[in-house]
Amino acid sequence: MLRILSIDGGGVRGIIPVIWLTHLEKRSGKRTADLFDLIVGTSVGGMIALALTCPRDGGAPYSAAELRHLDLGSVKKIFPRGHHAKHPAQAPGTAAYSAAPLQEFLHQVMGNAKLSEAYRPVGVVTCDLAHTQALHFTGGGLDQSQLGDADMALAARATSSLPKYFPAVDYTDPGGTARELVDGGLAADDPALVAYSLGRTLQAADDGALLVSLGTGTSERSSGLLLSSEQTRNKAEARGPERDFSMVLEGPGQLMRESLRRLLGGDYVRIQTRLLPGTHHDSDDASPKNILGLLATAEKMVLESSPELDRLSAVLQEPPVG
Repeated sequence: MLRILSIDGGGVRGIIPVIWLTHLEKRSGKRTADLFDLIVGTSVGGMIALALTCPRDGGAPYSAAELRHLDLGSVKKIFPRGHHAKHPAQAPGTAAYSAAPLQEFLHQVMGNAKLSEAYRPVGVVTCDLAHTQALHFTGGGLDQSQLGDADMALAARATSSLPKYFPAVDYTDPGGTARELVDGGLAADDPALVAYSLGRTLQAADDGALLVSLGTGTSERSSGLLLSSEQTRNKAEARGPERDFSMVLEGPGQLMRESLRRLLGGDYVRIQTRLLPGTHHDSDDASPKNILGLLATAEKMVLESSPELDRLSAVLQEPPVG
């Protein structure tokens, strides 16, 4: 059976699936890359997927436990202003943050490794603003996409460059097409269906697939379906557009997850949790208080899914295919 790991986007909330994976590693005694045959992600989930499959000295990739340390040590540099400080006035089309700290961090983690050198098959979602296309980078044994064999660090930056926060990544693909690559969450914040589709191209897919999909925490604000009483009183006219916008964002993901449940049954495992009260959903809230809230939320998700963690640690013990 093919074992696939899919990781959602979510900025600083990426610490939640990383911590969940550290617990899976503890219970199984293996690195994440030795538990799965394919790892796919979007945005911060794409960064995690690439780091978990990036060969280092000696060829071994990072464990989730090692990524947890790296993530906590770098997030304040990448998002220096955090959630509570006011951002300077931005001209339309400009990003809130410099890409330099993110680029430096990704280079430190992944060096000059190419996608073709990945320890395990890996894929990450991105979008091309210049041609309004949803695309993906692939490596580690998967057939190359039209984006070619890029540096893993470049693919990681491309999948995570949400235009609100970071400038687009200028990239010319092997066919000579100039692209402006941005965050894959604009097309697939939950990349589970992309992961399953890529998995079907691998030989082991003929024996079925186990798909483990990790979320990064939800909140009322993230769903957009609920307004505060003050908003309801003073901005009743906004409720219709708010609901419409929420359905545009949430509807495709809900349908996709239901389709995967029907298709895979118990072999589709979705792990998600609600953020603890006082913990912000904002992708760039790197304030100490919010980081503590995210860490506590992650441990809550581990506790809630403990029986599933035990089951998966046993199921995933067999050596990966290929």
